[in-house]
Amino acid sequence: MVNFSTSLVLALSAIAVSAVPLEKRIAQTISASTQKWVAACNAAGGADQCSNISVTAFSTLLAAAGPCDQQNSADAMITLAKTLNNDPDMIKFAQIFAQQPRNTPTSESVQYCQQAPKNAELNGLFQCQFQGAKATTFVGGVAVGAAGTIPFGQTTPLSPAGSCPANPTGPIPDGQQLSDITQDPGLANVKGGSSAAAPPAASSAPPSASSAVAASSAAPPAASSAAPPAATTAVASSAAAAPPASTCAVKKRRGAMKKRIAQDTVASATPWEDACTKAGGADKCNPIAVTAFSTLLAAADPCAQQDSADAMIDLAKQLNNDADMIRLAQIFAQQPRNTPTSQAVVYCQKAPKNAELQGLFQCQFQGASQTTFVGGLAVGAPGTIPFGLTAAVSPAGSCPASPAGPISDGKQLVDITQQPKATGGAAAAGGDNSATGGAADCAEE
Repeated sequence: MVNFSTSLVLALSAIAVSAVPLEKRIAQTISASTQKWVAACNAAGGADQCSNISVTAFSTLLAAAGPCDQQNSADAMITLAKTLNNDPDMIKFAQIFAQQPRNTPTSESVQYCQQAPKNAELNGLFQCQFQGAKATTFVGGVAVGAAGTIPFGQTTPLSPAGSCPANPTGPIPDGQQLSDITQDPGLANVKGGSSAAAPPAASSAPPSASSAVAASSAAPPAASSAAPPAATTAVASSAAAAPPASTCAVKKRRGAMKKRIAQDTVASATPWEDACTKAGGADKCNPIAVTAFSTLLAAADPCAQQDSADAMIDLAKQLNNDADMIRLAQIFAQQPRNTPTSQAVVYCQKAPKNAELQGLFQCQFQGASQTTFVGGLAVGAPGTIPFGLTAAVSPAGSCPASPAGPISDGKQLVDITQQPKATGGAAAAGGDNSATGGAADCAEE
């Protein structure tokens, strides 16, 4: 009996393990996919058009996007580049973006677009797959060889499976950005093609932002931010002895002006979208969620986040006042926004549409300066005190859902609490969730 039981356990374990790839979501910080293109676009003079195209583009990496949406966005990137003196960096990064793996909800490969691109610069290009995705099965259980499993223009399955012209040796690590792996679009690897349509080699690539965001395999994609790439943070002192407190403080202040704080923005709205789908919101859920997570980007309007939370609640009220949707919208309204400079982000200065959002405002991230807001604003200046309050937030960086202080950089408030407002005596006077000061903090800079 013991041997039988052991065998049974092992057999069940094997079945469970084999089932994991069909259930595991493979995600990424989607906004990171367009950061280098946005930097090149801004440098070329694209102004507001850069961010608008970027947000649409990185949204096409979501699992729910159409198979050709990514290519269409790459076309839009190149079309704008051609109006800006055929900017070679913009074209190069658009070509690389067109090959960035898409999120997969089931750890199966993602189907390929089956139409020709608008711009010749994209001919023969298609997305890589993530290493964790099954090479023999595509989303929906589609076997290799079926429609959509072979890139447009080709007649046989890819070899190696999961590869793309920019990464011809195979798929790329889960959650990684192709633009961080290579600066070569791989046009020479296009079957039957040539690099004739390629732009001249770019002289240099824009500096890459150092992101603090880690995509969770259990959480949806990451979107992160379309904000301009930031400079790298100050390097830690290598001295064996801890520096004086005054030196540490100076270093931290300098770092705070340079370090960008980002997050997996898509994860902020995904729980609401799941609740919306469950409540019967159907195809109304995703557009609201996509708009919502974009409002956490550094370039977003201060009230855009609240407006999206209002839209979430408006739909919830149409769906029998769904309690989960309303609660998650209230939590979303308090999620910290990205900051390009490690300074606190200004607050919305208007009343929300729905009473359920009254008195709610976003927390700040722990790594942000709590005494200076983006643009160098001192506490007390317009925008540095939440709407409806007359004094600065105390503790600084807190919000009703996290009254003890700011939350860890890159964390989702919905992963920390399920309550829009703390109850009882949860908020200790003067409490603070931020990292403690001292030499250790200085060393971490």
